[in-house]
Amino acid sequence: MEGSSATAWATWRWLLIVGFAIVAGLNLPGHLAFDSATGLWEGRHQLRMSWGPPVYSAILGAFDSIVPGTGLFTVASLMITALTWAALPLLRRRLAWSGPALLALVFTLPQVLIWQGIVWRDVLFADLTVAAFVALALAARVWPRPALRWSLLALAVAALAFGGLVRQNGGVVIGPWALGLGWTAAHGRWPRGLAWTAGGLAAPLALMLALAAANPVHAPPDVNYAIGPRLLAHYDLLAALAEDPARPLPRMAADQPDALAILRREAPGTYSPTRTDTIDRNPQLQAAIWRFKAPVVAAEWRAMIAEDPLAYARRRLEVFRWVFLTPKLELCVPLHLGVSGLPNVEKDLGLVDGHWLQDTRLYVYATGWHHTPFYSHLAYALAAAAVAILLMIRRDPPDIAIAALMVAVLGFTATFLVVSIACDYRYLYAVDLAAITGVLYLAVDPSLRRRKPFTAS
Repeated sequence: MEGSSATAWATWRWLLIVGFAIVAGLNLPGHLAFDSATGLWEGRHQLRMSWGPPVYSAILGAFDSIVPGTGLFTVASLMITALTWAALPLLRRRLAWSGPALLALVFTLPQVLIWQGIVWRDVLFADLTVAAFVALALAARVWPRPALRWSLLALAVAALAFGGLVRQNGGVVIGPWALGLGWTAAHGRWPRGLAWTAGGLAAPLALMLALAAANPVHAPPDVNYAIGPRLLAHYDLLAALAEDPARPLPRMAADQPDALAILRREAPGTYSPTRTDTIDRNPQLQAAIWRFKAPVVAAEWRAMIAEDPLAYARRRLEVFRWVFLTPKLELCVPLHLGVSGLPNVEKDLGLVDGHWLQDTRLYVYATGWHHTPFYSHLAYALAAAAVAILLMIRRDPPDIAIAALMVAVLGFTATFLVVSIACDYRYLYAVDLAAITGVLYLAVDPSLRRRKPFTAS
């Protein structure tokens, strides 16, 4: 690489090896929260018991069938990010010393040092999303070499498909990826670019459908776990009643007037914009809200939004404020360490509930970052926006893909305006990891001067 020293390259490689070895050593076999342990049980028994994405359970089950537990899965997840970052210098013709210097600092961040060892679908989604866009950037780098280009695009499509299935709203990143692909392939011929964009949309979506159909983890025939939209409707309707207990809800009143009276009484003291768990902890309210027929709840939810969109937007913005800005981070699950799950699930899986001494030390370390910009989705979103702007000024072929990654995670963040029902920090981990990757990419070659197009050589 022109302008790069062998020492800079060796430093980058060794930092990656040593850094991820430390991450593995501190966190293996992976930290399991409640839903992680449940997903592992589902994958091992190929039977659903939660409303989480079943493909994520299938992935955990596939690794568990090779080596029981989550150790192998955690190593594989780490390798995705390690290989992705290993590719960043390959996207440029030079490796400035600012790259290795920043990489060393990045490994001190909790989002890398600790979060990469947490068995959460949000972490896997972030890893896969970043990998898909970096693979597109590599494809742009080697575009005149068809075999390598198609191999990289196939890897990217697979990452997008799995990512879209492990995070319920994760499929939104496919759009920016397809646009990045179309821009890269157009070479000034926009009909050609539109065709590639269409293919970039169709391929991941088709693979998602195939993977969902082939998924071995299924719900019992008499149980429906596809209740995500209904839970969101419950949350929004209770928010409206908490704001105005006398609010007319004619469809629900006609269906279950006694149950609606309970909701009117309980909602103001139960609903919270921070999370839906407060609703789960009120058994009287829970019993009442599930008495309504599903079509009635859906119709009332849609009518509530249509009749007073400004009030709906105001309530949704408050929920989004909590998930995006986390004004009281301690209320938003800033981290999970150790193992926790249902007692029967832990017993069946052979897991030991609780934390090790090392977990306590990691938590203390992470809390030192909690009230800094380095533990703030807003800070990472601003960094992502800045990276996108700078790369669109330079506009070298790989820059388009990395800029598209920044747009994708910002778009993913925006979906929580509509779908958020809790402020857990993990939900927007993707914006943190993508922004870190984008800043690392800029540090590899900070020059904003456009370079000559890459050639097959």
